[in-house]
Amino acid sequence: MSTQHRDYEWEQKKLDETISAIDEEMEQLRNEIREATDDYVKQVVNSKKAKDLRYLEDQGREKPYFGRVDFLKDEIYELDQVYIGKRGIVRSDTFDSVVVDWRAPIASLYYSGESKDAFYRMGREIVRGEVRLKRNFAIEDGKIVGIYDGAVKETINREMGHPDEFLQEGFIDEFLAANLNQANDSRLKDIVATIQSEQNDIIRAEKERPIVVQGVAGSGKTTIALHRLSYLIYNFQDSMMSKKFMVFAPNRMFLTYISEVLPELGVDDVQQSTFVDWAARLVKPLLPKGWRIVSPDKPLQLFFEEGQDERQQEMTRNRLRFKGSLACREALEQYIRHIVETRIPFKKLSFLYNKTKQVFSIPGDFIRQCFLEQFANMPYHRRVEALRKHLKQEMNKQLFAHLRERKVDLDKEGLYKFEKMLEQILDTYLTSFPRLEIFTAYRELIADEELLRKLAPADISDEVVRDVTQSSAALFAEERLEPEDIAPLLYLQHIVEGMNKAEHFDHTVVDEAQDLSALEIAVIALATKRNSLTIVGDIAQGIHSYRGIHAWEELTKGIFAQLFPSYYTLSQSYRSTIEIMRCANEVLRQIELPETVLAKPVLRHGEKPIMVKARSRAQLWEDISSRVADYQSEGFKTIAIVAKTILASKKAHKGLQDKIADLTLLGSKDNQFPGGVTVMPAFLTKGLQFDVVILLDVDAYQNNEWDAKLLYVAMTRPVHRLVMTQVDDVSSPLLIDLPTALYTMATDE
Repeated sequence: MSTQHRDYEWEQKKLDETISAIDEEMEQLRNEIREATDDYVKQVVNSKKAKDLRYLEDQGREKPYFGRVDFLKDEIYELDQVYIGKRGIVRSDTFDSVVVDWRAPIASLYYSGESKDAFYRMGREIVRGEVRLKRNFAIEDGKIVGIYDGAVKETINREMGHPDEFLQEGFIDEFLAANLNQANDSRLKDIVATIQSEQNDIIRAEKERPIVVQGVAGSGKTTIALHRLSYLIYNFQDSMMSKKFMVFAPNRMFLTYISEVLPELGVDDVQQSTFVDWAARLVKPLLPKGWRIVSPDKPLQLFFEEGQDERQQEMTRNRLRFKGSLACREALEQYIRHIVETRIPFKKLSFLYNKTKQVFSIPGDFIRQCFLEQFANMPYHRRVEALRKHLKQEMNKQLFAHLRERKVDLDKEGLYKFEKMLEQILDTYLTSFPRLEIFTAYRELIADEELLRKLAPADISDEVVRDVTQSSAALFAEERLEPEDIAPLLYLQHIVEGMNKAEHFDHTVVDEAQDLSALEIAVIALATKRNSLTIVGDIAQGIHSYRGIHAWEELTKGIFAQLFPSYYTLSQSYRSTIEIMRCANEVLRQIELPETVLAKPVLRHGEKPIMVKARSRAQLWEDISSRVADYQSEGFKTIAIVAKTILASKKAHKGLQDKIADLTLLGSKDNQFPGGVTVMPAFLTKGLQFDVVILLDVDAYQNNEWDAKLLYVAMTRPVHRLVMTQVDDVSSPLLIDLPTALYTMATDE
């Protein structure tokens, strides 16, 4: 629809009235914040007003809203007509709502309300009724340039059959199509105007329960998670603080990629970090002087470059996988039990009261029972302190019962002497309880083959135990730790000392969670209040399989088994065209993966992927530079030239830098995503998206799970165009059976 829509004049008049009201509100805000004040409360209020004014000036006036919902309430038959925008706009004089915030309860109807039997929640109340109209607006510079009346499921039922079948065919409305067809710059964008029903369910899910989202490439996992943060902050300001929210992302470059979304969503001070950066700061005080953590990039060459020693890969894989596993968590817990059972004698505690020569005692079995059962849920050192208090109470109880029986009264000096005697007795007795030093304990467990074999689960093979202990001992001999040691150390700190609750997060988002280990996510959960976590990822994109999660059951039935986590699956992909996703799905079909969900692309067509077979490397560089120029002339802003390895990407950059202006080489240490034309290794593309992706040397990807995931990740990055290249006639076994109807062959004949 466009300006020819039957309601265009009426809607433009409504928009003009809204903008006029916003102009009045802006003028009032300017006057209010112009007045200087020494009052702290007024300063805080004025600061918020300044933010509101900045939003209205930058975005709110130009595009005050993007949607409209007409909702007829049941019983009272009252029609609510609401216009929905990125931020709510309220007249400060009358408090009348001009625009409803997308995070408000009634706005959920815009995303998931059906024509009949629709409802939204207001606290504990459910408001039921009928959605009469859902309408989208494309607005530019205060003028409506497009009006799209959204289909509701009843309409689809009448016209297209069952709605779920229709969606499987790739239903997409005009408004969504217009947004998806836009070119991409170097930053992730918000999707408040185009959030889909299944995405909305995740955004508005219960806050005090872990939610795990398995989402295919392009399903909007990252964006949904960030919108959920905005939703929680808006609706639970009384119990959650945005500065206590944390977003964990796979690398620093990805953090810059998402950096501009949160402010646009009204969230300015959320913490953002990689797990290693955050956790390393916590673990540093536990390490001996001079010890260092090696770079997390160290395994990249071993696992992502050609010609590496297979035995070294196997040993490293065994070590890293174990250190991040639930089996490692169990071994750490068993270690504490081992200490308690083998190094604490639990002797009888006896003491003499000199004045009456009475001997008192507390049986060792009683002390053991208190320590192992009554205080079992406490960290080890806190258990010792709790036992000390309990024994002191028991000693006092016995003495004063004896004194009452003998009719003896203690004066102030006598009480003081007895108190001092008890402290000395307890000090002496508790010397038999070892004081655990976190790093020493961890090193003892992880580098001692006999001890680890005894404490690790039986299903961990002797070979894995041997690889873990021997290679860890060699690393420790150099006074070095690896990033995979951080989570076990922090978990051991948790069960020995407890974690600092003052630093806990109100809510945590873990993005690309399949590349974190189960133990790392367990540590994140320990640092998050009320189990309020949003965990998103895609098992099919688990390219760091030497350390990451292999099935979401490690979380849902492992870490969160007692917490009733919510599990969501997103199979609809909104990034790439049907033609691109059909090719990518064929690669994924070559391997068997738990929980793999093939992406269902929305009904958005484009050009078929192109397969380029060049006669020589020099000819390939010419072909690529020509294609880049053509794509830029079409208006595409982000073009990624993707090699399989770091070394290959360096060679590509060297071969292309004189042919393509402003070509940027990106590596694992880069913190900024510059946009434009970039060269990078495939593993670094995960989580990003581009207008165009040119894949180099697709014949280098072999028929194994690792390469299939890596190729799938790279193939699912483009929004509009995919080019696959090779220099010789040797095809990748992952693509050799790719139906020729799915791509266009291009040669440099």
